Amino acid sequence: MHYRPTKRICSCLVAVSLFAAMTSAFAKDDLSQEIGHLHESLQAPLRHGDDVAKKFVANWVDIRSFTHHTFGDYLEESLEAYEKVLSDAEFRDLVADYEAQLATALGKRLVHDLGQQLNRPSLHGLKLQALEMQDGRGTLHLSALHPGDATTTLEAHLLLRDERWQIDKLTIGSTDLSTYYRQQYRDIITNLYSLPVLIARLADRDYIIIDDFSTTPKGQKPRDWGAWRDKDQDKPLLYQVQGQNDRHYLAASDSGYSVILGKFVQWNPREYPIMTWCWRANALPPGGNEFLNHANDSAAGIYVIFSQNWLRVPKQVKYVWSSTLPKGTVGRRNKIFRPWFFVVESGEDNVGKWAFEIVDLERDHKLKLGGPPAKSTIGLGLLTDANSTDSYAEAFYADIRVWKRKAMEQNLIKNHCGDLPRGTMQTALRNDNLLSISREPSQ
Repeated sequence: MHYRPTKRICSCLVAVSLFAAMTSAFAKDDLSQEIGHLHESLQAPLRHGDDVAKKFVANWVDIRSFTHHTFGDYLEESLEAYEKVLSDAEFRDLVADYEAQLATALGKRLVHDLGQQLNRPSLHGLKLQALEMQDGRGTLHLSALHPGDATTTLEAHLLLRDERWQIDKLTIGSTDLSTYYRQQYRDIITNLYSLPVLIARLADRDYIIIDDFSTTPKGQKPRDWGAWRDKDQDKPLLYQVQGQNDRHYLAASDSGYSVILGKFVQWNPREYPIMTWCWRANALPPGGNEFLNHANDSAAGIYVIFSQNWLRVPKQVKYVWSSTLPKGTVGRRNKIFRPWFFVVESGEDNVGKWAFEIVDLERDHKLKLGGPPAKSTIGLGLLTDANSTDSYAEAFYADIRVWKRKAMEQNLIKNHCGDLPRGTMQTALRNDNLLSISREPSQ
């Protein structure tokens, strides 16, 4: 579903952005003259809409406050699973990280909407009706003039922060703009799908970036990934973000700890059934064979945890880079509650190279777990392990995405691993800030 704001909403956004070009002092004596200049500028053939939109959102909208008015407690509620496994301080830090990401995404949405509309001739003028300011708060009433003497009223709530007036809330006609945007994404909020789903919808993309590790500083573990199994909570967590410039990846190694790194992430795998990712194996565990208990090691593995059965056993699949099993092998160990595995890379041929993978989650779920998947996933897990073979394994993971099926059918999915840096494993990975998550997949 592609979102397009109504003409009425966009025209008034244009009016606000043009008003934002006025002096930050909002000097009442000069206001009429400024409105006159702005009215004249609306007659110009070129309005440079993209530039005005970017400056408006960056300089005049209190985007964090506007985001909170729009989405309320959505983030805290969607992150509820983390609240059970993090300390209060850690949970607050995680929410703050997500709030910053959401504010950035909503700001880009506003810029996009403004930029599309600013160069249209439908807005003929701008008229100031009233301006009230007192004790750090203010209210601005404007009329946007349209053909045929039609007008649309706009009310902007202003806040004075750090000696700057910023727009906190907007009402257009009888419509609160935060309410309007919230209605566009009500399905995501109602189902408590994770932030990457909302960011993808705000950006109007056919894919969701589950994680590209870009928001985590190099040398650290992402806040929203941690040890998935209770038994791993006291083990070293040998996963660390590395990279160059804005291309990050997660480095992983193991010499016997075998810790699954997990992330709670909810999306609808029926709507986004195609998963892609980049990974690179640097060291394969010798003789690794996912069928055998004594050799059950993989240089790289990705779990997709779809749901749980009535016994709370995860319904999951695992995609692996196997040391010995041929590509295309599908199976599982002869042990209770073991996940089905799918071999997507095998052996030494691509060791030391970034490999791009694409799988059909819906097809694989039907093949081995029966029927379509639930409409909301539980999470993902990553595992680089070498404990069974008493050896060493090393791998990198990057840019995990899920796509709408039409993107594959229309050949829109391209290899997005090409510009990833070669990368080298650090000899000592951080093992602090361990996170134990109780819904554990079985290795």
